[in-house]
Amino acid sequence: MIAIDVVCSLVAVLLVSFSLYTLRKMRAKGVRRSLWVPILISSIFFLLGNISSILENFVNATEELEILHHLSWLVGLSVITYGVYVYLQMVKKAAQS
Repeated sequence: MIAIDVVCSLVAVLLVSFSLYTLRKMRAKGVRRSLWVPILISSIFFLLGNISSILENFVNATEELEILHHLSWLVGLSVITYGVYVYLQMVKKAAQS
């Protein structure tokens, strides 16, 4: 189980890196609103959830860490869902123009 958590953590780190790089490039080009901000925020929560899951294997406070793991994933999924919804509304508005 720890191997899966480590792999998921690495994927989350890559997603944070890609999001930061993309946001910097878009900001340099003057693009302010994008789907990448919610992606960045949610990937940070996914990373925190995976780190807490890894710590469960080494610390006795497993119930608290499991709650933190699931709560951070819930927040991450909520943020990305909100970001996709807002982006969908922007696309609909642009299509009507």
